[in-house]
Amino acid sequence: MSPISSCGADTPVREMLGPKTGTLSANAIWPAIVRAGKVLIATLREIFDESAYQRFLDRSQLKSSPNAYAVFRTENEQAKSRRPRCC
Repeated sequence: MSPISSCGADTPVREMLGPKTGTLSANAIWPAIVRAGKVLIATLREIFDESAYQRFLDRSQLKSSPNAYAVFRTENEQAKSRRPRCC
């Protein structure tokens, strides 16, 4: 819609423009916030070994249980002890 209209006598009249709500930019920001949240959640799952435990369950074809978690922790600790320490 044009900001200039006619008042009937072919006299141009400027219309009052409404406030800009920035819906386009708000719509563009929301997916970025969702992506950042997903990255944050994935990072926390890696930090707290939840992703490693899920990969272990998938690789071993086990269901989550206290016994499966005990095997995971044992395997994980053995792998950590074999890694050389730098400093």
